[in-house]
Amino acid sequence: MSKEGAVNAQETAKEILNSLSPEARILAKRVLELEREFLHVKNPTLLTPKIIEAVKELAK
Repeated sequence: MSKEGAVNAQETAKEILNSLSPEARILAKRVLELEREFLHVKNPTLLTPKIIEAVKELAK
């Protein structure tokens, strides 16, 4: 990806995040944290239950 393409992608991601509700922003942040946390885990299927847990926490 060119530098210009990367900048446009970053701006688009920022625009999307800014358009989310506060709850959705919290969830998106948590999902990103979980993805980073499980990035090098041998069993990445553990990620899905963690995301579901995060959603349930926000739904309370």
